[in-house]
Amino acid sequence: MAYFRLRKDAEKWFREIGDAPPFKVKWDVYYLCLMAGFASGRSSESTAATDLTERFVEEYRPARHFIIGLLVIAELKFTGVNRTDKAQVRELFKKLVHPNGTNDLTDFGMRRMNAYASGGYEYLAENREQRPFHVEEFLQSYPALIAKAIDAG
Repeated sequence: MAYFRLRKDAEKWFREIGDAPPFKVKWDVYYLCLMAGFASGRSSESTAATDLTERFVEEYRPARHFIIGLLVIAELKFTGVNRTDKAQVRELFKKLVHPNGTNDLTDFGMRRMNAYASGGYEYLAENREQRPFHVEEFLQSYPALIAKAIDAG
């Protein structure tokens, strides 16, 4: 069974704000890391991680198709697949997406999703002077970090 996984060092890095409002679930931190991974194009494998859940949590379930779409776009860029080549796009899509699965992803798709969350954490940790201590400050700086990642990509 494949799980959404959050790196243990990411949990530690976010420990001051991970439970503070507006964050409600650990998946909020996973999502912030995931978006940073997508924006920066960074992915990495991490063996020291906590299993969060095998399904999209209720708060993110309405956005799951959007999130999976971002995964497909990130993988198209990562693999260099030409978006106009329908056969290649279809093959990549089949490698990542399983519409009747527990979380709409294949095991490979879940590994790649987790790799982007891991790489996104690395990007955030490298591009901030220190780990976040105040949720308001972090949330104010986060959009600039994402914009920087997109501009660099």
